[in-house]
Amino acid sequence: MSSLSPDPVLQEMLDEHALRKLVHLYCRAVDRGDLETLRDLYHQDAEDQHGAFSSGSVDAFLHRLAASRPHLRSTQHHVTTTNFAISDDVAEGEIYSIATHTFADKRGETEVIVGGRYLDKYEKRHGTWKFLERSIVTDWAHVHDPSSVDLSHPIVRDSPKGTLGPDDPSYRFFALLGRN
Repeated sequence: MSSLSPDPVLQEMLDEHALRKLVHLYCRAVDRGDLETLRDLYHQDAEDQHGAFSSGSVDAFLHRLAASRPHLRSTQHHVTTTNFAISDDVAEGEIYSIATHTFADKRGETEVIVGGRYLDKYEKRHGTWKFLERSIVTDWAHVHDPSSVDLSHPIVRDSPKGTLGPDDPSYRFFALLGRN
């Protein structure tokens, strides 16, 4: 019995959906400081180019992220426009993003807000899409030193504060989402 090939339009939609999930899982993992999940989103031989922060292997990138954690108070990566091109088991993506970072040192806190793009190459191996190569492009950045964050307003004062790692309120709140 011969197997039927899936409808090419349906397959493209399924692949694009999987790629979007991959990109969004990256954001959640990096923002929650979940380095184990983050590592699993890349193929073993993948490369990641994050400018002067880290360039080369994914393991070097993750090492730099781990080393920066004592200085990070928060990060948020917001995906905006996504463009994918898919050909069989390889794909490319240009992912627009706005990322916020709050760093602390002895003087206080500094915010860095970056508008940029991820230039991605993906490969589907054993039916699963993962990053093969990721390179960050910075289109603009704003640095606020000292930070202008003020959490004293009544609209945010009593809300839980997000954190890097398993103490983030989302890990207690979700039974399903945090395991993706």
